[in-house]
Amino acid sequence: MSAAGDLVRRFYDAFAAEDLEAMVATLHPEVELVTARGPRYGHEGARVWATRVPGGDLEQRVVLDGVREHGDRAVALIRRQWWWREQDKLAEEEELAALFELRDGLIGRVVTAEDRAAALASAGIER
Repeated sequence: MSAAGDLVRRFYDAFAAEDLEAMVATLHPEVELVTARGPRYGHEGARVWATRVPGGDLEQRVVLDGVREHGDRAVALIRRQWWWREQDKLAEEEELAALFELRDGLIGRVVTAEDRAAALASAGIER
């Protein structure tokens, strides 16, 4: 496993565990996160992005299906799931991808994408 793949797995493990400090430890201090909720910058922006808002009937979970690596880039193949809290039943699921770029041995940029093939292509990874 490459450094990129290892960092991506550690990032998602920490995110799923809601361990913000472990997640931030994988990130470059000047990280850029480009997500559906808009761009976030730096460690503080990453903490704000990853902090779950309690309440509501649904809980979001992210499942890592795999990581494809190419040099200092990796694409995480993920499924974003929404679960009914009271029933612990899956309400909705969508397949997504996230392109990770390393910087100084840490995650320097994350770009989420609805199109897995496009994310793989932008990382220079053949399908």
